Amino acid sequence: MTETMTTAPETGQPAEGTNGAQTNSFDFGSALSVEYKDNPSIAKFGGDVNKLAKSYLSLESLMGQGRVAIPKDENDAVAWGLYDKSFNVPETADKYELTAPEGFDLSEFKTLMKNNHISSNVAQKLLDAHLHEFEVYESLKEQQAEADKANAEAALKKEWGLKYGENMNAANKFLQKLSTDQEEYKYFLGKIGNDAKFIKLLARMGESISEGSLGGMEGQAFGFTKTPTEAKAEFNRIMSDANDAYFAGVRNRRNDPTWCRQNNQTFVSEQERKARVAYVQSLMRMMG
Repeated sequence: MTETMTTAPETGQPAEGTNGAQTNSFDFGSALSVEYKDNPSIAKFGGDVNKLAKSYLSLESLMGQGRVAIPKDENDAVAWGLYDKSFNVPETADKYELTAPEGFDLSEFKTLMKNNHISSNVAQKLLDAHLHEFEVYESLKEQQAEADKANAEAALKKEWGLKYGENMNAANKFLQKLSTDQEEYKYFLGKIGNDAKFIKLLARMGESISEGSLGGMEGQAFGFTKTPTEAKAEFNRIMSDANDAYFAGVRNRRNDPTWCRQNNQTFVSEQERKARVAYVQSLMRMMG
């Protein structure tokens, strides 16, 4: 008959005279000192030596596949060094070998990756994702700029009517005068060229510089363009003035030299009357 192993109370070793066979009644915890015996990591086995052995063998297996240090906190330099080595994190930020379009400064990005213990492989994937988002953002900016330009153009054409080209030319010339060179002109144009309010301001300033360039005859010169609002005001003014050259021979007698001398009025020739009629017709076109 096989003898049952008993435990010596003081040593925790098999009692003399047994054949060393192990049974589940063996409590390995009784052989440990208090500092180990009461440790939660030991107590969880409940004194079962088989559970302890299984846990130990599992740990050995994991360690054989590669040990990974777990830093206690951000100041655990030794553990972080082991961690970086395990995950192929470069020793310094400048050791990252990353691919990016020419002209990109990656120094800050590399420092960020190093400070967060990111491997070169993962860092490249993050950079690629960032560059893709950057390309999408730039594309959206260009699309928005084109949309803003189209909206500004439509708004100004609606407000200025036939005077759109003239006002845009005035705004453009004034912006060129403000710029020291072509590069600065293009820079300003890129900043405010799609803003209708800025363009209107430039046009007004450009007009103020060239004010009087038509010799004070702006209100009568045929073909002089106006906004729909300006054209309507001018048209209404002429229509309400019975003494205007437009009505010579109809509502007034300014086509009669004798009458003009007697009434202190300027004579309107047939050629001048026709020019005035053509001007009024141009106002009607400008009014839309």
